[in-house]
Amino acid sequence: MAGRRVSFASMAADPVVDAPGVDSSANDTPARWVPTANCLPNPRNPRDELGDLSDLASIKDRQLQSCLAVTPDAYLRLWPEDRQALGAGPQDVVIVNGNRRRAAAQLYGREQLLVVVDDTVAESKATLLRAALDENMARKDFDPIEEANAVLLIVAQYPTAKEAAEAEGWSQSWISHRKNLLKLHPELQRQVRAKARGEEGVSINVARRLGSVKGIEEMSLAEQTSELEQLLQSDSDAVAAKRAARLEAKAAAKEPVTSAPASVAPAAPAPQPAATPAPAPRPVAEVTPAAAQPVAPPAPRPEPAPQAPLASAEPTPSADRFSAENSEPVPMPEQREKPAAATQPVELGTVDWHNVEELADAICRTLSADEAYRLADALANRLLTTNS
Repeated sequence: MAGRRVSFASMAADPVVDAPGVDSSANDTPARWVPTANCLPNPRNPRDELGDLSDLASIKDRQLQSCLAVTPDAYLRLWPEDRQALGAGPQDVVIVNGNRRRAAAQLYGREQLLVVVDDTVAESKATLLRAALDENMARKDFDPIEEANAVLLIVAQYPTAKEAAEAEGWSQSWISHRKNLLKLHPELQRQVRAKARGEEGVSINVARRLGSVKGIEEMSLAEQTSELEQLLQSDSDAVAAKRAARLEAKAAAKEPVTSAPASVAPAAPAPQPAATPAPAPRPVAEVTPAAAQPVAPPAPRPEPAPQAPLASAEPTPSADRFSAENSEPVPMPEQREKPAAATQPVELGTVDWHNVEELADAICRTLSADEAYRLADALANRLLTTNS
C-alpha cells in the first residue's frame, strides 16, 4: 500500500454518450447500464450535503460522465457495520464517485446510469475514501471543512500521519493545515464554510493559523473568538507597518532630489566688491616686465621731496575722476614704439600718483605695450565694478 498514488477521479471522468445498445446484463463488463434505483449512495461520502443539483438537470436526457462504483460485497468487506444501513440487494452497486449524478438522476427522472464497476477501488478503506475525495476536491463548492474531514479519515487508515503522507502523495504540513480546521469550535467552522461560499465569515488561511494556536482545542467559543480577534488585529498592524515602510522608502528615495544633504553646507554667494573712496597716494612695489602677478603694497617709506613734473604743467584730472569714459586711450601694441632695450625700469615709488600723466609715462616706460594695455583694461573693469 505504501507509495500507492492513484487518482480515481479520472477513472470515471471521460465523457460518455448514452448507448442504448450496451448490454446491461453483462456483469463482466466494467461499464454497464444500471437502473438508477439500484445505484446506492456511498455511506462514506465526504460531502455532508450534495448542494444545489440544478446544474445537472440535463442528465434527464443525456449522461455526460459515467459513475464509479463497487459491489456491495467489496464495500462490506471494509465496513461490515454498514450492512444494515446500506440495505443492498444482489443487483445493487455502491456509487463511490458520482453521488451527485446519481441524486440528480433520481431528482429529474433518469431511469439508468452508465456505471464503471471496479472492486479494486475497495482494496482498502484508504483507497475507497481517496476515490471519493478526489472527485469532490475538484469541485468549487466542496467546502474546506468537508475536505478536512475526508483527509483526516484517510489519514486514520494508516499507522502514522507520515506514512499516510507518503502513500497518498501529500506533505505532512498539508495534512496539518486540514487538521487545524477541525480544532475550531463548530460555530467558527460554520463561518469558514460561509466564507468559502463567498459570504461573510473567516478565511481558510486565518482559520488554519488559529487552529495552530497551542491549546486551541480546549478553548471555549468565547476564548477562540478572542484569539481570532487578536490574530486579525496583528494582521492589520502588520499591513499598516508595511504601508508605512513603503511610504518612508519612497520619501527617502525622493529626498536627494528635493534637498541637499544635511552635511553639505550651502555655497556662500560670491562676495561683491564694496565701494571705496579714491585711494590716497601710497608707494607701491617696483613693477617689472615679468609681472603678470598682482601688485602688493610695500612697507611705508619716507616720502621723497617734490620734483618738477616731467611733462606738461597743465592741470590733469584727479585719480577719483578716472574712469573708462574720461581716460586717454592707451595706444595699441602696433601703434607704439617698444622702449629701448637700454631703458631701465622707473622707480614708481618716486612718481606723483596724483599726476596722471607722470604716472602713465612711468608705467609705459616700465611695461611693454601689451602689458600696459592689459593694465588699463583691468583698471577700467575695476572702476566699472566699483561704481555700479
